[in-house]
Amino acid sequence: MTTLRVGAQPATATDRLHRPTLTSRPTPPSPAGAAPRTRRILMLSWEYPPVLVGGLGRHVHALSVALAAAGHEVTVV
Repeated sequence: MTTLRVGAQPATATDRLHRPTLTSRPTPPSPAGAAPRTRRILMLSWEYPPVLVGGLGRHVHALSVALAAAGHEVTVV
């Protein structure tokens, strides 16, 4: 089984230049002292560890782990 842990491979300068930009609307700020808003996130993928064919499964896994570590509820189907 091959997995990619969040933070396992630091991004290179080239990677940083080719990352997508944020296109969705920003979340309004929380009132002072309020807990950050937790989101329920559904991710759809035809590939996920331990069955890996290309890079999609690794990316979906790393992204879902990072979102869960940030306190969000993540479901991958």
